[in-house]
Amino acid sequence: MWLCEKLADCRGTKIQKLSVDTPTRGKAEAAYDAVLRLLKSCALLPGQHLRENELSSKLSIGRTPLREALIRLAAEGKILSLSKKGYFTLPLVEWALLDSYVVGRNALSLALSHASAEPVYRTVPCHELSAAELAIRTEAVFMEIGQRASNCEACLIIEKFCFCSHPLRMEMAASELSASFRTSLATLTDAMAMLGKETSLVKSALMNHLNLEQRAIPHAVQEISKKKLAGLSFIAGSL
Repeated sequence: MWLCEKLADCRGTKIQKLSVDTPTRGKAEAAYDAVLRLLKSCALLPGQHLRENELSSKLSIGRTPLREALIRLAAEGKILSLSKKGYFTLPLVEWALLDSYVVGRNALSLALSHASAEPVYRTVPCHELSAAELAIRTEAVFMEIGQRASNCEACLIIEKFCFCSHPLRMEMAASELSASFRTSLATLTDAMAMLGKETSLVKSALMNHLNLEQRAIPHAVQEISKKKLAGLSFIAGSL
């Protein structure tokens, strides 16, 4: 289940804290955060097997909290759990990505129409950001739109959209599309100052950026598939 950090504020209710063993919960939470950071990095490819012994060694995490983290991530739809085969990163499938952009676009449009006007904090200029930072900045903008709308359902959909399309942004930001990606993101970031005031201006910049990302899907999927095949060839050659 995808959980919104602002659930209590959106619903106007207080969430009762469950009585959970703190040390155990702490290790499981740390394992979850560590694996999630790895999933968002460039270290893993879509459709890659997540072997527990390798992850445990790489992240210096015990097998029990690691397994709890993987079960939670699979339940949230952030990784795949295949019977008798284990856990895998989400595959990057063109039609699935295209569908996710339809859903993400609708959720962002809905959130945008209800977004409140709040002060926008200064951020580092886009031309100074690394490829990974560009992807993260874009997703932060999307999440801000959802959170400003105070709509939990929209937040959850946008969060899932950001996660599933993260590899696409990473590939775009590191490819020959980097310049256009930076320019589009800079335009969107500047327009965010008008969020809740000039909705049409923000929507235009948002839709233009989403269009840019969506047009890059076929090329990005092809490039990532090449990297995966190259990795498999390297492993086969070293055996």
